[in-house]
Amino acid sequence: MTLLELSVVTAIIGLLAVMAATRYGSSTMADVGAQGFARRLALDFTQARQRAIATGDNHLVRFTIAGGKATQYALYRRQGVSTTLVDEVNVVPADVNVTTAGTTDAEFTFTGEALASYTITIQAPDRTWTVTVPQVTGKAFVQ
Repeated sequence: MTLLELSVVTAIIGLLAVMAATRYGSSTMADVGAQGFARRLALDFTQARQRAIATGDNHLVRFTIAGGKATQYALYRRQGVSTTLVDEVNVVPADVNVTTAGTTDAEFTFTGEALASYTITIQAPDRTWTVTVPQVTGKAFVQ
């Protein structure tokens, strides 16, 4: 291949990428980002549940709420009355609204049960996802 052919192929790929980005628009990209965030949150609930079972200590996902919406969350381990951060803090994307129905802590016991039923709503411009954790099983579902 010559440098000219390589340049032409790169230019064509660039044009196709620009066309795809303008066709899908920012709201579609925000919807995809919100869906990924919902799945990540469900996986973090699962991780908290599994760590609680493995260690025998309650683990919880703690949300930081500002203006009625969650801005970030992190996984903690409860030992007695103190809590210790065990994983990185995850920030909610700017174009996604997360409401927790008043819940700031979603906690799991050593048996894998949740202390209560939790419903977290993730809203993007065109779609809404719900992460549900039933109290009895403690398993997270994305709907």
